[in-house]
Amino acid sequence: MDITNAIDCNGLSAAPTLLRIKQALVGLVDNALPLEILVDAGCDQDRLRRSLGRHGEAVRLVSRPQ
Repeated sequence: MDITNAIDCNGLSAAPTLLRIKQALVGLVDNALPLEILVDAGCDQDRLRRSLGRHGEAVRLVSRPQ
């Protein structure tokens, strides 16, 4: 069984999604990375990753196909 750390941000706009990601990354140990983030299919994943700056590499953005 594969157990992952995932944060469900479906239905959230970019600002609350960014806040949730940053809160989740605080104190997270490196071996728990990447942190999986569930986002809407319409989410601008490139923009969100750029907004995370150096933390963009620590997350994996996942969405369901439309």
